[in-house]
Amino acid sequence: MPLTVFIPVKDKFEGPWFTTQLLLSSSIGLVSFLVFSYFRSRWPLVFASRTKLKGFSPHEAHAQSAFFGWILPTLRTSEFTILQIVGLDAAVLLSFYKTSFYLFSVCSIFATTILMPINWKNNAGLVSSPEDDDNDWPQWVTPTYDDSLPPGRDWLDLISDANSYLTVHFLFTYLFTILALYFLYKNYRRYIRARQLFSLELVHSIPGRTVMLTSLPVHLCSERALAEYFENMGLSVESVSVCREVATLKALLDQRTKALLELESGWTNYVGNPSAVESYDPSENVISQVDPSVLEGQPARLVVPHRKRPTIRPGWFTPRVDALEYLEAKFKEADAKVRKWRRVGKFKATHVAFVTFEKMSSAQIAAQTAHSPDPLQIKTRQAPEPRDIVWDNIGHSRGSLFARELLVLGAVGLLFFFWIIPITALASLLSYKEIKKVMPWLGQLIDSNDKIRAIVQNSLPSVAVITLNALLPFILEGLTYAQGYKARSMIEYSLLRKYFLFLLVNVVFIFLLASTYLQLVRDLANSPAKIPEKLAEALQKGQAKQVVSSTADFCLGIMPLQLLNLGVIIPRMVLQIFATRTPRDFAELNAPPMINYGVVYPQAILIFVITILYSVVQPLIVVFGAIYFGVGYLVYKYKLLFVFFKPYESQGQAWPITFVRLVWGIVIFQVFMIGILTLRQSYIMSSLLVPLLAGTVAWSWYIHSAMRPLSHAVSLSSVCEVERGEETAVTRLREEHPVSRSQSNLSRRRYAQNDDTFYVAPEDERTDYSQPPMANWYYGVLNSRAAADSTQGIVLSLRNRYSTLRNKIRSSRRPEERGHASDNSTTNPWAGARVSRTQSTLSHRLSFDPGSGVIMLP
Repeated sequence: MPLTVFIPVKDKFEGPWFTTQLLLSSSIGLVSFLVFSYFRSRWPLVFASRTKLKGFSPHEAHAQSAFFGWILPTLRTSEFTILQIVGLDAAVLLSFYKTSFYLFSVCSIFATTILMPINWKNNAGLVSSPEDDDNDWPQWVTPTYDDSLPPGRDWLDLISDANSYLTVHFLFTYLFTILALYFLYKNYRRYIRARQLFSLELVHSIPGRTVMLTSLPVHLCSERALAEYFENMGLSVESVSVCREVATLKALLDQRTKALLELESGWTNYVGNPSAVESYDPSENVISQVDPSVLEGQPARLVVPHRKRPTIRPGWFTPRVDALEYLEAKFKEADAKVRKWRRVGKFKATHVAFVTFEKMSSAQIAAQTAHSPDPLQIKTRQAPEPRDIVWDNIGHSRGSLFARELLVLGAVGLLFFFWIIPITALASLLSYKEIKKVMPWLGQLIDSNDKIRAIVQNSLPSVAVITLNALLPFILEGLTYAQGYKARSMIEYSLLRKYFLFLLVNVVFIFLLASTYLQLVRDLANSPAKIPEKLAEALQKGQAKQVVSSTADFCLGIMPLQLLNLGVIIPRMVLQIFATRTPRDFAELNAPPMINYGVVYPQAILIFVITILYSVVQPLIVVFGAIYFGVGYLVYKYKLLFVFFKPYESQGQAWPITFVRLVWGIVIFQVFMIGILTLRQSYIMSSLLVPLLAGTVAWSWYIHSAMRPLSHAVSLSSVCEVERGEETAVTRLREEHPVSRSQSNLSRRRYAQNDDTFYVAPEDERTDYSQPPMANWYYGVLNSRAAADSTQGIVLSLRNRYSTLRNKIRSSRRPEERGHASDNSTTNPWAGARVSRTQSTLSHRLSFDPGSGVIMLP
């Protein structure tokens, strides 16, 4: 659920709105937690969909089915176990949440034992002016209006307001900064270790030994030339694939896919799903890829008793024909065009190629070396994993990519500039004053209860903004896809940058400082030297208290609500009612959801920035920040272990991006504190914070520069040690965090082959997953049975129907299938991939390599 943009407080809220918010958020969180614990074991296809995948082997965290039995086993599962079971990206996310939880827990100890008591002592004697808007905080203690408690102020105001000793605030700025930098540094070191260990586990896998080359010169745009180029360097090459322009073939594939889906839908409408026709045997409905003469031996067409076969009119003035036969002929025609174009088509070479080496050490040398005196040619990097690649974007030229970059950046800039208009308009329409003005009767009903008025005043606009902002990540993701990135992980991390920048600008630099972008730009142009003071002024206003309460809402209400997977359940219910009909539709519907790191990280980073930003001015916020990251750690750890499945890894590249943005937050925090001390005319202490600001920037730049090489590459000495079979940190990791081979099976199989059986769950009456989802990689390439049997025909959705006859056939074949499955589970996951590549021969047509998952383009 995308994070809301905080709305500036313009009105004086009446009633116990903060207490009401806490009560409402806690109630939502508690109810969500209880509902999830109840349905977790009763609806596993939604709340534990990862455990339903073929080849899944449970860890001890998956073995508990008690009502609250999932909590402790989930918490006890270490990040290095997550690293082996789920993957590096998941371990990096959890490490970030854990680090933030530890940081703000330590800060909470200092804030509650030192800072809050000092604020109480120094604020208790202050006299509040009657114009101060301080009654919006809860009256948890009845004010006595004596000298110890000024009129209009409660104890929560006194412990939060920054009107105490400035020296203490100065020292706490140093303390919180040093703590934050220390925890970030330790997490960066953990990430580097985990990234190296994870890569060394894949030293013999095809993705680990493959390099992607872009901007190739003309004389290297062929397989033989590239192979000779690297062989002359002493780097042994296993295979080379130069990507080709396949726009025409892609159009033909799309036509064939459309015809197939129409044929599946036609058969589903006729025989039903599940089919109740006992005489119907779906195994007889096969369209052969090999020899058309096979069709002559097929039985007569199927007719369901008491139901006419559907008919269709191909054109406006043509007679009606049998719909199923027409759609089948249409599919055969499209399939014939695809196979013909693969044989006779000429595919022009692009500037992109994939080179797989015999050793990972050779791939690391090739990826870390400058290969051309021209800085714009022969750029190398570790290849994305096959399922990570966006094949539609592979062949874009440099000019096309540059034009797309400019257009997308321009569109994103306009979106940032104008998004404030609908947000502000919607918040204004749902404001308390506007409701009383337009609908007086509703205003009277709201005024009848203080708690209802508090919810309408504070929560209703926020809920509306959350709903509207839920569209923003989808818009940004669509624009990022159009930008032409070659991998889905690159798209996610570009979305991470854009979405976080939007949240940071709108929350910190717009709503807290100015009401419009133009006002902000005008203030910057007129008095840039007074920006720290303006930031400090904004902190002293009422918005700070609302930010604290909004953070409490997220940690107590919204984060536990994510356990219910509403973003999966609601679309699933809508699709199941209105769109899901064929067995392939049900297979795609039941596939585990994939976590989008481009949406998850910006929300957490923003909470981190806001918490550190207000840690001295409103010290209570660090308590809610610790709760947010603690609850988030449990929620995402469960979802990564039980719910999410991602068929590719990005080597944890989210952390270097996150580290930079967390440092931004610390720098903004220091600028705020400099402004506050300047505003209080404490010029000496504000000047003493300048070295802290400069030191933070210099230290962060040094650490990031030192760590960045190992975040993009693997230590060559470690790779050589593993290739020689010596004892390394990988073996020690396995001893410290033992995970059986079967428990890490799902993670390892991602690097073995393009195995569409990843998405196989226990078959039900509507699908047996013999037709896998096509929505997760190159759409329309029907390769689901090519690796198993080259003579097997393309089996349509008819093969997935249930009938009495089919159940008998299945029961007789099950022992043989079980034996075959058990043999596959014990084999080396990379052995089959290596054998298939060595037996492949050079072909002058488009083919698919089941070993690496790469579409081979001659």
